[in-house]
Amino acid sequence: PVYDDRDPQYFILNTSRLQQIILLSVNNEDELLWKGFMDLHRERYLIECIAVEGNIDLDVIKQLLKKSWFSRVCRIVFLEIIFRPISRLISYTFGNNIHRIIFDPSHSSYLAKKVQNLRDAINEIFPSIFFPDLPVDRFTPLFAKQLHQQVGKGLIENAGQYRTRYVMASQDNFVYLAPNMIENKMEVLFRQCRENFRREDLGLEEAVKFGSCFLAHFLYIHPFMNGNGRVARLLLSYLLSGFTVVPLSLYSGTKTRDVYLQCLREVQWFHEPPFKPSALASFILEIIYVTSINICA
Repeated sequence: PVYDDRDPQYFILNTSRLQQIILLSVNNEDELLWKGFMDLHRERYLIECIAVEGNIDLDVIKQLLKKSWFSRVCRIVFLEIIFRPISRLISYTFGNNIHRIIFDPSHSSYLAKKVQNLRDAINEIFPSIFFPDLPVDRFTPLFAKQLHQQVGKGLIENAGQYRTRYVMASQDNFVYLAPNMIENKMEVLFRQCRENFRREDLGLEEAVKFGSCFLAHFLYIHPFMNGNGRVARLLLSYLLSGFTVVPLSLYSGTKTRDVYLQCLREVQWFHEPPFKPSALASFILEIIYVTSINICA
């Protein structure tokens, strides 16, 4: 995969320096300002997730999800007779995906529910502060099930339950872990994460390596029938909450999405020992660095 070729130590040292600047800048007098920033950061996370998962241009989604537009989409108040000319224009200009989002009631309702579920999960898990000290003991397979249940509420059948049949990656000839092995692998994976992230001397470099291993293993296990990506990214944010602003967005448009998927494919090729998600770790480190840069800009 093609990613920034600067030495990882460059990102590690500069990210640590930027985090100190952020912490020194946060004080009680600016509490409302920083809370507003956190709210804006979360909205951006939602927008990026919707754009990428729906394979829709990020700029188009930003326009559609402006307050005036989003309220219309969620309430589905479009009258087809009145808006038929606009419907045709949008379909011609932006393609069928946008047309379905705006004018298909079932798709609009699904999108609104997906956004609401994700927003509720984020607000419940992450406090509106920088680098929260989240309890690592909470990081269990049960926590993952509860998170999946919340993300998939009203959207995913049997939300919060492990899958019971074999599944393949949608665009690759790759079969995920056998369903009868999911429960045991999840217990081992989450126990190892608790042990690794409980260390008081854990630094950014090791945290990113451990986090990338977790993300890759979780996605290979693929414990649920649907929604694994959303849950995996939120769980990764939980693990890295002491080192970056959360939720950490791995998407900032088509370019980063493509690099992210390339990194995951590399991991899939080498999911058997030796397990080396080096490109994925480098990608996550870059994202953390860029996130810190954007805060300080």
